[in-house]
Amino acid sequence: NDILLVPADQKKDWEQKTKVINDELRKLRKAADKAEGDERTKLNEQIEALESKMTVALIVIDGKLRDRDDMREIIKLADSLEVATEFCGRLDIDNIKTTETFPGVIAIVETPDYGSVDLADNSPIIALSGLKDPGNLGTIIRTADWFGIKNIILGEDTVEPYNPKVVRSTMGSLFRVKIFESNNIVQTISNLKDKQNYAVVALDMAGKNLTEMKSPKKTIYIFGNESHGLEPKLDNLITERYTIPGRGGAESLNVAVAAGITMSRIMSD
Repeated sequence: NDILLVPADQKKDWEQKTKVINDELRKLRKAADKAEGDERTKLNEQIEALESKMTVALIVIDGKLRDRDDMREIIKLADSLEVATEFCGRLDIDNIKTTETFPGVIAIVETPDYGSVDLADNSPIIALSGLKDPGNLGTIIRTADWFGIKNIILGEDTVEPYNPKVVRSTMGSLFRVKIFESNNIVQTISNLKDKQNYAVVALDMAGKNLTEMKSPKKTIYIFGNESHGLEPKLDNLITERYTIPGRGGAESLNVAVAAGITMSRIMSD
């Protein structure tokens, strides 16, 4: 966690402000718990955004809903965090919404600018090369968050992490992980391997049984494209290869499922 040093003469003001923020968060969580479907998902996303280290630039709310209890709580929380709030009409909603149904609130968040050095913190890194499906990427981000894995590298040919479908499928986990979008995944992994002493493990169909895998903290785990697997350009970087053995007739595992099984194994060691 970040440490904030507050001058003694401002201590009471900061304590009061923190109390207000925490009170509003509690009320907003209760409102989200009572909501259903898309509305509940959207409210939870606003909470995650406002609680995260990302900079929330603006909250946009459907003007017709401004007096609803849950929207009032969002407005109060945004105000306590000094985040601007704007109200929009039906025409604006149709222009800015990214889903068929609009739960009534959108957060405009500045995307963080992480570098590969920000990920080199002696903990596991998930590297994704060539993933095309937004749902798979979102699920992997959410699963990484569940297992406490905070560092993710995306190759240059992987779906954009701020794609609306990716954002929705992470269910707020996007705000709790560090994502580095590499312009050259081979170079990025090579630098981490050579300069930071990271091992590089690949998951594919031709490796050793995953149960044999040891999981030192400084390891990069690479997952490839849904249909074609790992690209040959990554071969020279790989230290070890593992596979998840199956007993049925399916040709392969979904990449998000494979990543989840692997992350469970990583965190069990």
